[in-house]
Amino acid sequence: MNEPGLSASQRKAFAAKVEADLRAEADAAAQAQSAAAEKAEASAERARVSGVIRVGADLGRARQAARLALTTALDASGAKALLSTLPTDMQATPEALAIPSEIGNFGTVATQVERRRIASILGHEAAGGRFQTATALAFSTGLDVTQAVAALLAVPRQEAQHYQSLEQRSRDAGEFGADLSGGAGRSQGERTTAMWSKAVAAANASIGAAPAPATDTPPANPFMNDAERAALSGAAGLAGAALADLGRG
Repeated sequence: MNEPGLSASQRKAFAAKVEADLRAEADAAAQAQSAAAEKAEASAERARVSGVIRVGADLGRARQAARLALTTALDASGAKALLSTLPTDMQATPEALAIPSEIGNFGTVATQVERRRIASILGHEAAGGRFQTATALAFSTGLDVTQAVAALLAVPRQEAQHYQSLEQRSRDAGEFGADLSGGAGRSQGERTTAMWSKAVAAANASIGAAPAPATDTPPANPFMNDAERAALSGAAGLAGAALADLGRG
């Protein structure tokens, strides 16, 4: 690099600038590649969790499927066998249906961040009575928790959970739920927690399931029809306007 008319110090400065520019370009390319990889990992995890909940919905166990997907790395096929041993959501206790505050610590940082976003939306108080809308926001949009909650609050509560008696649950739940009427010395919540801990530990111990392939297309929400998608779009618009008002205020 011998630019005519430049002094030695100028040539040195010119060479340093070229080197810095090349380094900046390389860093930008590496950051873009890393961001693309993280996006693909998050998309794959979103698809896996959505797939597990879709299978659970088919079995009448959507909420328990959500809990399972957020605490184990099982894919839809692996989760189906375990979900089939659980009481249905209508038969389960409130504890069994609760979205966990602590997600599984498996996977990459990007997958854990995505799983935490989903859990925060599905487990938020605003999702009570709006589970289908919450799943739509979690899986069909990239909204963060604040934006999703604003959209949820724009939608009326429409779902009501009716719980069976302990005797009915014990009769209908089968082997997996048999401990609901036993476990002397433990509360119903403690028995439910122990039941789930055992199931999650068994699921994690038997994991051979790989996450769903990465895709740039958001997975289809397991519950929504065309009319509900239109309603969600309107709710998201209301949420955006509300957030804009808050920003101006």
